[in-house]
Amino acid sequence: MADNGSLASLHTALIDASNGYDEAIRDADQPELKAIFGRLKLAHEKAHAELHHLLLARGLKPDDGGSFMSTVHKTIISVRSAVTGLNDEALSAFAEGEERIVEDYNRANRG
Repeated sequence: MADNGSLASLHTALIDASNGYDEAIRDADQPELKAIFGRLKLAHEKAHAELHHLLLARGLKPDDGGSFMSTVHKTIISVRSAVTGLNDEALSAFAEGEERIVEDYNRANRG
Protein backbone atom coordinates (compact mmCIF):
# COMPACT_ATOMS: atom_id res chain seq x y z
CA MET A 1 0.00 0.00 0.00
CA ALA A 2 1.37 3.39 -0.99
CA ASP A 3 2.36 5.77 1.78
CA ASN A 4 0.52 9.06 2.15
CA GLY A 5 3.63 11.18 1.56
CA SER A 6 4.34 9.60 -1.84
CA LEU A 7 0.70 9.95 -2.82
CA ALA A 8 0.64 13.60 -1.74
CA SER A 9 3.80 14.26 -3.78
CA LEU A 10 2.25 12.62 -6.82
CA HIS A 11 -0.93 14.65 -6.26
CA THR A 12 1.13 17.86 -6.33
CA ALA A 13 3.11 16.75 -9.40
CA LEU A 14 -0.13 16.14 -11.29
CA ILE A 15 -1.39 19.62 -10.43
CA ASP A 16 1.92 21.18 -11.46
CA ALA A 17 1.91 19.31 -14.78
CA SER A 18 -1.68 20.29 -15.49
CA ASN A 19 -0.86 23.94 -14.80
CA GLY A 20 2.13 23.72 -17.15
CA TYR A 21 -0.06 22.31 -19.89
CA ASP A 22 -2.33 25.36 -19.58
CA GLU A 23 0.60 27.48 -20.67
CA ALA A 24 1.61 25.00 -23.38
CA ILE A 25 -1.89 24.96 -24.84
CA ARG A 26 -1.87 28.77 -25.02
CA ASP A 27 1.60 28.98 -26.56
CA ALA A 28 1.74 25.98 -28.93
CA ASP A 29 2.45 26.86 -32.54
CA GLN A 30 0.46 24.03 -34.10
CA PRO A 31 -3.15 22.89 -33.56
CA GLU A 32 -1.94 19.29 -33.33
CA LEU A 33 0.32 20.19 -30.40
CA LYS A 34 -2.49 22.08 -28.70
CA ALA A 35 -4.58 18.90 -29.00
CA ILE A 36 -1.78 16.70 -27.59
CA PHE A 37 -1.24 19.08 -24.68
CA GLY A 38 -4.99 19.22 -24.09
CA ARG A 39 -5.23 15.42 -23.90
CA LEU A 40 -2.30 15.26 -21.49
CA LYS A 41 -3.85 17.96 -19.33
CA LEU A 42 -7.13 16.04 -19.19
CA ALA A 43 -5.32 12.82 -18.28
CA HIS A 44 -3.51 14.56 -15.43
CA GLU A 45 -6.72 16.20 -14.23
CA LYS A 46 -8.49 12.83 -14.17
CA ALA A 47 -5.63 11.18 -12.28
CA HIS A 48 -5.50 14.13 -9.89
CA ALA A 49 -9.23 13.84 -9.16
CA GLU A 50 -8.95 10.12 -8.45
CA LEU A 51 -5.92 10.61 -6.22
CA HIS A 52 -7.62 13.53 -4.49
CA HIS A 53 -10.53 11.25 -3.52
CA LEU A 54 -8.12 8.55 -2.32
CA LEU A 55 -6.30 11.04 -0.09
CA LEU A 56 -9.62 12.28 1.31
CA ALA A 57 -10.65 8.68 2.00
CA ARG A 58 -7.44 8.31 3.99
CA GLY A 59 -8.41 11.27 6.13
CA LEU A 60 -6.01 13.73 4.52
CA LYS A 61 -6.76 17.19 3.19
CA PRO A 62 -4.96 17.44 -0.17
CA ASP A 63 -3.58 20.82 -1.22
CA ASP A 64 -4.88 21.74 -4.66
CA GLY A 65 -2.59 24.75 -5.01
CA GLY A 66 0.28 22.85 -6.57
CA SER A 67 3.83 23.84 -5.75
CA PHE A 68 6.45 26.33 -6.80
CA MET A 69 7.11 23.99 -9.71
CA SER A 70 3.84 25.16 -11.31
CA THR A 71 5.41 28.59 -11.64
CA VAL A 72 8.69 27.10 -12.87
CA HIS A 73 6.90 25.00 -15.52
CA LYS A 74 4.87 27.97 -16.75
CA THR A 75 7.95 30.21 -16.88
CA ILE A 76 10.06 27.67 -18.77
CA ILE A 77 7.26 27.05 -21.26
CA SER A 78 6.68 30.77 -21.73
CA VAL A 79 10.37 31.49 -22.29
CA ARG A 80 10.76 28.54 -24.66
CA SER A 81 7.72 29.75 -26.56
CA ALA A 82 9.11 33.26 -26.87
CA VAL A 83 12.60 32.15 -27.90
CA THR A 84 12.11 29.10 -30.10
CA GLY A 85 8.36 28.56 -30.20
CA LEU A 86 6.47 25.53 -28.97
CA ASN A 87 6.78 23.15 -31.88
CA ASP A 88 7.60 19.49 -32.46
CA GLU A 89 11.15 20.06 -31.24
CA ALA A 90 9.82 21.01 -27.78
CA LEU A 91 8.13 17.64 -27.29
CA SER A 92 11.23 16.01 -25.81
CA ALA A 93 11.12 18.42 -22.85
CA PHE A 94 7.49 17.50 -22.22
CA ALA A 95 8.35 13.80 -22.51
CA GLU A 96 11.01 14.25 -19.81
CA GLY A 97 8.39 15.81 -17.56
CA GLU A 98 6.07 12.89 -18.16
CA GLU A 99 8.89 10.49 -17.30
CA ARG A 100 9.33 12.28 -13.95
CA ILE A 101 5.62 11.78 -13.25
CA VAL A 102 5.97 8.07 -14.05
CA GLU A 103 8.80 7.98 -11.50
CA ASP A 104 6.46 9.63 -8.97
CA TYR A 105 3.88 6.92 -9.69
CA ASN A 106 6.54 4.25 -9.20
CA ARG A 107 7.63 5.78 -5.87
CA ALA A 108 4.01 5.90 -4.72
CA ASN A 109 3.51 2.24 -5.69
CA ARG A 110 6.66 1.18 -3.83
CA GLY A 111 5.78 3.31 -0.77
